[in-house]
Amino acid sequence: MKLRVQYMAQLRAVVGRAEEEIELSEGSSLTDLLNQLATTYSAASSHFVTEARQARPSLLIVLNEAAVSARDAKTTILHSNDIVTLLPPIAGG
Repeated sequence: MKLRVQYMAQLRAVVGRAEEEIELSEGSSLTDLLNQLATTYSAASSHFVTEARQARPSLLIVLNEAAVSARDAKTTILHSNDIVTLLPPIAGG
């Protein structure tokens, strides 16, 4: 299945693009997607997953305009044509 991934804030600079189309196996979860991205963009892997290969808790994940908690990433199944937006934490003052 194909889905679209959008990168926001510093993730755009780290991966070198604003969005891309990703091919995943049917039945893949958000965690599967994040692990694939961590492998593809190894220099940015810590933005996507923890050392235990779970979704990074501080990463804001939006699936088709609905926020998904990192703790729900493993059980959130993706479908063809989904749009996943990834926004890392932003600090400032």
